[in-house]
Amino acid sequence: MSLCLISTSRSVPSSLFRRSFLSFNLRLLSSNQYNNDIIQAEKQQLKLNPTTSKQSPRFRRYHYYLFSIATGALIGTIYALRHVRKHEGNLPEYVTNVELLERKAIETRPVPPPVTKHITFDALPRKNFPFNITLYQYVTCPFCCKVRAYLNYNRIPYDVVEVNSVTHTETKWSLYNKVPIVVIENEQIQLNDSSMIISAIESYLRQPTKNFKNIINLYEAIVQKDQKGNISFNYPNRYFIFEPAVLDQLETTNEEQQSIINKQSKSFFAKLFSRSTAQSNNDSKTVQSENTDRKKSYEENEFERQWREWVDNKFVHVISPNIYCTVRQSISTFRWFSKAGDWEEIFPWYQRWIIVYLGAIVMRGVAIHLKKKYNLNDNVRISLYECGDEWVNTIGDKDFHGGAEPNLADLNVYGILTAIEGSDAFQDLMNNTKIQPWFARMKNLVEPHRIDTSIMTILECIGCTLIVYGIPFSMFVFTIAHHPFRIIIAMTSAFFWLISMLLSSLLRFMVVPLRNQLAFAVLCAVLFQEIFRYLFYRVIKKAEFSLQKVQLQELTAKGMTFDRFAVAYAAGYGFGFISGTFSIVNVLSDTTGPGTIGIFGHSQDFFIATAFLTLTIILLNTFWSIIFFTSLDKGGIHRHLGPALVVITHMLFSCLTLLNRTTKPTYSIPIVNACVILCGMIVYTLFLRGFNIRQRLTRQ
Repeated sequence: MSLCLISTSRSVPSSLFRRSFLSFNLRLLSSNQYNNDIIQAEKQQLKLNPTTSKQSPRFRRYHYYLFSIATGALIGTIYALRHVRKHEGNLPEYVTNVELLERKAIETRPVPPPVTKHITFDALPRKNFPFNITLYQYVTCPFCCKVRAYLNYNRIPYDVVEVNSVTHTETKWSLYNKVPIVVIENEQIQLNDSSMIISAIESYLRQPTKNFKNIINLYEAIVQKDQKGNISFNYPNRYFIFEPAVLDQLETTNEEQQSIINKQSKSFFAKLFSRSTAQSNNDSKTVQSENTDRKKSYEENEFERQWREWVDNKFVHVISPNIYCTVRQSISTFRWFSKAGDWEEIFPWYQRWIIVYLGAIVMRGVAIHLKKKYNLNDNVRISLYECGDEWVNTIGDKDFHGGAEPNLADLNVYGILTAIEGSDAFQDLMNNTKIQPWFARMKNLVEPHRIDTSIMTILECIGCTLIVYGIPFSMFVFTIAHHPFRIIIAMTSAFFWLISMLLSSLLRFMVVPLRNQLAFAVLCAVLFQEIFRYLFYRVIKKAEFSLQKVQLQELTAKGMTFDRFAVAYAAGYGFGFISGTFSIVNVLSDTTGPGTIGIFGHSQDFFIATAFLTLTIILLNTFWSIIFFTSLDKGGIHRHLGPALVVITHMLFSCLTLLNRTTKPTYSIPIVNACVILCGMIVYTLFLRGFNIRQRLTRQ
């Protein structure tokens, strides 16, 4: 035990050794006391040795470094695993049955579409396009303006459906959730993406075919569907125009097709395009070269294609930041959109308010995002001027980008500029660049032959209104307006007619099996009208009996003399006027547009035929009441003949109008029948009135 203590105490101070040794000699140390002495000795050694105290913080620092690295690696690993699990399965799913989905979607489209405007031209189209087009658009969307500029330049008539930019009610049927959308009505084909729409129609015009699907099959879409079910469309070859030579070469072998496509495109999407051409090889055999225009060279097509891509990838992205610089300017721009697009006539006031103010705020945010995304200048006008100068420098001394005639790149740039034509940015671009002469030349080519048929529909509405109300208005002014008692009679008879229509409608509603049969509704309406015509006659007879007790001199002084014939005339006029108004008011509302008469194969004579039939029903009701009342007053054979003749002719006139519901309506039969009945009623009325043509001729 002492040897162990001596060997250990060599490195400790002599005082400590001395105290330990003396205590050992006095008594035997227990093992616990010995261990405490050793620990205290080691502590004193650490205090006296400076080298060990300096190394300890450095060693601890290394521990901190290692701990930090391990902690960071652990956190990064956990985040990466969580991110992978979160997005697991979110990779887009490629949709293969796109054609079937689009066919099902277009079958749910409202037909006829809610057309807001029809565009036609007062000159022949540059090239024949034998299909009806419906364009779903925002009026000031740059991409929609591109399509309109192309159609206007080629003078291709089309219908416009203005889409609500907030609710998208007009395009909810479509899988493609953007605009523009073009529907080829004749073949029920949907075209998406402005560049693809232009390319497809241009390819058809350069190489006409009887089946437009032969062209569409060449523009195969890559459709992706995410986990939420949202579908996105991508058209890799949307900038390609298929010349006749190219279409003929599509009949070659697969190896030759690959080499042809690689010459036309240096992009990655050439391989994707080759798949679509291979699948549509059989359909393209029917395409024949019928276009005698000069074929463009490969260099011209490549030059045009590059600048079309420049328009979509660069120029269009400087538009929004320039017209939505501030919230106030955004609101001002949307107000101009409302005026230019006739939103007051298309949308209710509350929807228009939401579109203007909410749309302005949203587009202001979009403008800020585009400015950062495309690294535009802080002064966005400079970026706009740079694009304008770049375009003008490319044109050089030529009139257009395509030379003597504008090409598709010209039409694309012009269409985008028309989208901002009413803004301050457009005026600044015209004043600070040399693009104005080119824009003026383009406008002279694109716009002069366009006709907005909304004006024509208003004129047609005015014409039909004058046909219906011209003669009745003259009758009112010259025969009723100056006689208060006749006005009261006309208003009262109109009220009786309304009650008859109410009761006939209730009866039709109660008879469930015949509720949807129009013939049953016509039968009920005619019978109830004649019943209430008789009831009104009984009311007038009661009024006549009461008026006989009143001093007739006072009535005569006030111009209220009681004339049975005049009362019957005023009663018939009230019956006829309210009946004709109910018949024509909805039709006149439709004549104001938008729309095209007969666009879906219907008769173009519908409005004018309805106007003449309405005029005859007003006049017939007038003479029917005269005959009805006068015959009952006259007595004799006329007491039964007159009312029976009125009911029979009224039923005959109404039933013959059912011929207008057929696929090929024969308007001539009801109109001729109405004119014959009207002439017969006039003759019978004159006979009841005691008109003698022989005496009248003798007097003259």
